Amino acid sequence: MFIYECGSLTHLYKNNQFYIATGWRNKLDRFAEDNNIKTFNPAITYLNERNHDYSPKFCVDQNRFYLDKADILIAQLDYIEYSPGSIWELCYASEKKKIPIIGFGEKEFWSPHVMYGINQTCKDIEEVIDLLSNMFCQSLK
Repeated sequence: MFIYECGSLTHLYKNNQFYIATGWRNKLDRFAEDNNIKTFNPAITYLNERNHDYSPKFCVDQNRFYLDKADILIAQLDYIEYSPGSIWELCYASEKKKIPIIGFGEKEFWSPHVMYGINQTCKDIEEVIDLLSNMFCQSLK
């Protein structure tokens, strides 16, 4: 199984809240590692990538590369209105890949166009991990 992790990075970084972007991803990565699941965690390389002048097309190509491999997309919905990249990832995954999308967060996102593609919402990352364990347990063996 391969999980794509989606959620605001730049907005949280610019507002000195990058720990929010990394906290849930670190919990999911620990669960994934314990269950032999691969993840794409863009927060790991985010700070290094900020030091380079990559073209917008190249950045989107990177997203496509990993999304096309993904079996599931996990999206933190808090702050998503500040993350056009995350919105693009959600829409791309929903329309092109047809993979299950699990969203979580305290905030209900207002856009029916984005929420349309989300198969299940959870309140927090712990509930997401529980959902993965219950619904996709056969993949974890």
